Amino acid sequence: MEKYLEVKNLRTYFNTPEGVVKSVDGVSFHINRGETLALVGESGCGKTVTSLSLIRLLADTADLKYDYMMVDGQEIKDLTKEEARQIRGKKISMIFQEPMTSLNPVYKIEKQLGEVFKLHEPGLTKEQIHEKSVEIMKKVGIPNPDERLKVYPHQLSGGLRQRAMIAISLASNPQMVIADEPTTALDVTIQAQIIDLLKQLQRDSNMSILLITHDFGVVSQIASRVAVMYAGKIVEEGMLEDIFRDPWHPYTKLLIMSIPGIKVTRGGRLESIKGTVPNPLNFPKGCRFAPRCPWALDICKDVAPEEMVVGNRRVSCHLRTQGKAVE
Repeated sequence: MEKYLEVKNLRTYFNTPEGVVKSVDGVSFHINRGETLALVGESGCGKTVTSLSLIRLLADTADLKYDYMMVDGQEIKDLTKEEARQIRGKKISMIFQEPMTSLNPVYKIEKQLGEVFKLHEPGLTKEQIHEKSVEIMKKVGIPNPDERLKVYPHQLSGGLRQRAMIAISLASNPQMVIADEPTTALDVTIQAQIIDLLKQLQRDSNMSILLITHDFGVVSQIASRVAVMYAGKIVEEGMLEDIFRDPWHPYTKLLIMSIPGIKVTRGGRLESIKGTVPNPLNFPKGCRFAPRCPWALDICKDVAPEEMVVGNRRVSCHLRTQGKAVE
């Protein structure tokens, strides 16, 4: 398959009065055209900072470096603000995590949607912008789009706000969308509708999707490949079915076993992951998951594991390199 995006050794550090925060610390991955890659992990693992690094939406205190980045066949080096803005629009767009805080509360939906068309198609008339706004609202399944365009974000339900957020992200006709926790804070029925909508939009336009989530339940419904992230690093990557059938990293296994209905059937025991994600100011010396890992070996506490690649799977774990399975 043709790669749409590829990044090697992405590092995003933040300089703070307490020291250097290594939010993303040597991450490499690719996304094929028309594919959904899920980047999975707990809060604080660096998933959102990874996605913001791709589109250069970072604070001034951020120090962003990478060995190689390619978007749509073009190698990306040092970008000006204008070049980064062009990538954000046509190449990669983003559906932010919480529409109630991402949408501007003092502007109506039509104003916020219209801004995207003005920026990327400056020759459009006011009437054409309205027509396009109605069309994109219909496309994402918002009923009575003419009426919904005239309201403020707080006047929409959570599900409609999320659809409006998706409409804004698609208005520039991007070839790739980053969906950051697109179903968070939505009830189960609306979650299913949003997932179905993303799948339909992908089928219609062969769009690539980078799904940011902590929920393997959501991953199982939409992703084709999975990259599991912990403490600023990708610890395992592979095809969805392979990861579910036989997780190689203890963290991956515990994440899957914490979700009902995937590996744990009715009446079974859900696993919990003891402890918390380490402070990025002071990561453990060896494997960053070792302090929380039930299967940790002596070597795990002192030596960081090397990445092992087997076919289309990769993992960083001493257990696997020593030929031991996570039981």
